[in-house]
Amino acid sequence: MVFEIAKYRMKEQNHKMNAESELEKFIKSRAGLSSFDRKLEAAKLINHTNSVDVETACKKVSSKISGTKASRSFFTALTRVAAILTLPLLAFAVWSLFFQEEQSEEPVLLVQNEITWQEIYSPLGMRSFVVLPDGTNLWLNAGSRLRYGIPFTRERREVELSGEAFIDVKENEQSPFVVKAQNAEVEVLGTQFNVNAYSDAEQIQVALKEGKVKFLFDGDSGAKKYCELNPNDLLAFNKKSKTVTRANTNIEKYIAWHQNIMILDDTPMTEVARLMERWYGVKVIIKDESIKKYRFTTVFDNEPLFRVLELLELSSPKIKTTYIPGKPDDETKKLSQSIVTITKNKRL
Repeated sequence: MVFEIAKYRMKEQNHKMNAESELEKFIKSRAGLSSFDRKLEAAKLINHTNSVDVETACKKVSSKISGTKASRSFFTALTRVAAILTLPLLAFAVWSLFFQEEQSEEPVLLVQNEITWQEIYSPLGMRSFVVLPDGTNLWLNAGSRLRYGIPFTRERREVELSGEAFIDVKENEQSPFVVKAQNAEVEVLGTQFNVNAYSDAEQIQVALKEGKVKFLFDGDSGAKKYCELNPNDLLAFNKKSKTVTRANTNIEKYIAWHQNIMILDDTPMTEVARLMERWYGVKVIIKDESIKKYRFTTVFDNEPLFRVLELLELSSPKIKTTYIPGKPDDETKKLSQSIVTITKNKRL
């Protein structure tokens, strides 16, 4: 009998040690969770508790319990105590997960900014396709960044753009679609248009394919001004002088990029170099100032970089291109940027 009791106590002690070990593992795993993951876990916990049918579960457990009247009374009292303790514990757990780490002057704003903003970045050498929550199709050009709030479908569907995007807007008369680009805005209901708003460019360009858009900007006096565009209109807004020019023209070369087509139409070498840097993620160096005056007219349909360099040399035999691939850096463990050098062809 003594042996059985000792055996039982040893088994109970092992079980306790295993439980403590599992608890330690759980605590360690939670230490690596980010603030956002903890908040998400808290939200899931609340949703799960709302879906639990406590009364039905209690009846099922009660029906399986047999014993004396005293044991049933004990069980009833125990379930009441458990119910009383559960809600405060759950409230404390949610408070700990949700607010304990937000001990700042404006905790609500921090939580809102962390949860409700989505940012998309298309690195150099890549073009990205995104479907926004409202069903709008959006193509993001290389080196571009897009930011929007969640929930997205509100009184105004606003996105913040730095770079270039072609947008096919899902029509919604109750919720205008607004593109914010630095100190300008483009407002639409349902249409297809392109916005070019790289931070290092002198201009913001808007090319309209279908529908109608309104371009809003701050004038010289600071007052808000606007200009409406019709299909095939190309608008250019000078960020320094805050002036607008508009022309109805063939806008295909301004929007073809979203189909991986690069159209050069009497394009100067400096602009060609800038396009290659964005499209292929390389650094382009023009060695001779006179080369910058060269202009090119051609179409590259999803061509690899080496083919583009070949065609540039064929179209202008006076230039020579050299490609130096990037090399891994021992310290940063990253690949350095590949370099394209454009020089004059000394054989001619």
